[in-house]
Amino acid sequence: MLFIVKSYPLSAVAVKTLQQAFRRADSDQALVLIDDGVYYAQQTDGGLANIIGASENLRRSATSMFALQEDMALRGISDSVSQKLDHEAGSEHDTSSITPVSLDAFVALTDTFYPIVYL
Repeated sequence: MLFIVKSYPLSAVAVKTLQQAFRRADSDQALVLIDDGVYYAQQTDGGLANIIGASENLRRSATSMFALQEDMALRGISDSVSQKLDHEAGSEHDTSSITPVSLDAFVALTDTFYPIVYL
C-alpha cells in the first residue's frame, strides 16, 4: 500500500487512518511526502512517525518513507533535511528516516505499491 501525504498539518481523520494502517502493517508499505507534506521531513522530534504513534511499528515493518525532492526544494527545506539525514545516517534507528526521491522515482513507487491512499 502506498500512502501519499500532501497536507501539513494532517487532519485528525488522516492521522487515524495512518495509525490504523501502521498498527497492522502486515505487508510492504511506503509513505511519500509531497506538496506541503514535505514539511514533516524537517521535523527533529521524529516527525510524522511520532505524530501517528508509529515509530516502533515503522522500525519493525517493511515500511519505507520518502519525500519528493522537487517539493522540498520549492519550499526551501532540502538543505536542512539533507543535514538531518546525514546526522541520522550514523544512528542505529534510521529505518524510519525519510529518503528524498525524484519525480521519476515517485512515479515508479506508484507503479510498485497498490492501492494508493491520498491523505
